[in-house]
Formats: sequence, structure tokens, C-alpha cells
Amino acid sequence: MTHSVGPPSPGRRRPALRNWLRPQGSRFLVLGVSMAVGGLAGAVRSAMDGKGIWTILGTFGLGIVGVLIAVSYFVNYEDRRGRH
Repeated sequence: MTHSVGPPSPGRRRPALRNWLRPQGSRFLVLGVSMAVGGLAGAVRSAMDGKGIWTILGTFGLGIVGVLIAVSYFVNYEDRRGRH
């Protein structure tokens, strides 16, 4: 099998968008867990302090995004592990 020399063909210059949405490094796991813990704990703390509803929902939303990042890391890890 021979490999071509030079830049890739025009259709293959950028990675697909779905690759950007799949966290692959352990840094994404740390980011997701940090966001989840900080967001969920911050929402509880904001509710206990009597902050406004938008502050509570904003920090809770940050926690939910963190949970989604952490879960997608493990789902992507299982997909990559299953292919080999």
C-alpha cells in the first residue's frame, strides 16, 4: 500500500464536527466532574442562601452539562475500546 505525499485532499482537511463533540482525553473527564460537582453543589448552596431563581437554574444547568460531559466521556471510551 502506498501513501500519497502532500496535503490531504480538499474533502478531508477538517475533522468532522462529531469528533469535536466526543471528549477523548482524561482532561474532559476532569472538566466534566468538576463542572458537575461545582454546578450541583452551587445550585444547592444558592437555593439555601435564597438567591434568585436564575442564579439557581444557571448553576444547576452548569452541573447538568458537567454530568453530560462525564457520561459522554465514558460512552466514547467504551466505543473506542470496543472497536479494537
